[in-house]
Amino acid sequence: MMTKTCKTCILSDSINGVMISGDGRCNFCTNHSPHIPYGEQKLVQLFAKAKRKNRIYDALVPLSGGMDSTYVLYLAVKKYGLKVLTYTFNNGFMSALALENIERSVKECGLDHVWVTHNAEMLHKLYRTTLTESGEICGICGVGIERTMLKISEAWRIPMILLGHSPTENNSFTGEKLYDQTRLKTILARNKNISEEEMHRFFIFPNLNFISSYLNTKTGRFGKKLNILYYIDLPTDKEIGRILKAEMNWSDSDHSEYTRHFDCLAEPFTNYIREKRLGSSRRIFQLSNMIRTGELTRDEALQTWKSDNEKTSPANFDFVMEKLNLSKSDLENISGIPVHVFDDNVSPANKIFASARKLIKGNRH
Repeated sequence: MMTKTCKTCILSDSINGVMISGDGRCNFCTNHSPHIPYGEQKLVQLFAKAKRKNRIYDALVPLSGGMDSTYVLYLAVKKYGLKVLTYTFNNGFMSALALENIERSVKECGLDHVWVTHNAEMLHKLYRTTLTESGEICGICGVGIERTMLKISEAWRIPMILLGHSPTENNSFTGEKLYDQTRLKTILARNKNISEEEMHRFFIFPNLNFISSYLNTKTGRFGKKLNILYYIDLPTDKEIGRILKAEMNWSDSDHSEYTRHFDCLAEPFTNYIREKRLGSSRRIFQLSNMIRTGELTRDEALQTWKSDNEKTSPANFDFVMEKLNLSKSDLENISGIPVHVFDDNVSPANKIFASARKLIKGNRH
């Protein structure tokens, strides 16, 4: 059976979950509706509430040096006048450009900044184990960022945590429960060289789940997470880039027309693995989202996608292979790991919370 490609975006029906209808459009395009911001006035009210607490900092901004987190920092400090603490989780794969952007942005805004750097050998074991057992490494980074942000917000009693998740990235994830602690613990337990003490050091809150995290947030122990890019009219990536260069002394990567995740040296590798495992990567979904929002034409997205696929191997491929001590046979085994492996091992509390949240909030973040 011949593969069909959507006439509106660049998704094909060879990708899991993509269906092309009789009119030539995929189900994502058919079901797409423009993002309607929750409202800037609501955001301003939330900021006013945080300011009334009169803490040392109004908000914590996790800063990767990439576009979205730097734009959140720009909004928080230069548009809304918040007292901000920034912090960076050093995942061991940060690009030189990202490090420079962090330094310049922090200096430009005159902010305090916290670095969180785990033991390199321990991180290596965590990344390699999750990759070889489950086919993914992003869960470790995501949980590392989330747990340290909670700990820092607790230590400084910071009422808000401002996140940089963008509507552009919707639908670009596999659906696997990458950030579920119970699932991650099950995977890591397969490596007998990872001690319980190391797991506790990494997870920080070793028994935390979505319900207890929610309750700790409601009682004020943790800062309230807020995806502020969902509240406002969002400029295009190119417009955001122009703002950040002018206001934050920020630099974009010159390696691609679309470089949302240039801050992570492992990101091209993870997309390569997803292509091997699942037949698609986050990037094709992100490019397709940008077509739907009018940021790219279909031809521009196809050209970017073609340019990426013409490379014999992704950027930093050998660096990641060497860093995680991976062989070609490891890569073959990883590529054959099925989707949703270990998803039966997710936390029951997380399942309950996710179902309740979806019922109450729908797709609101």
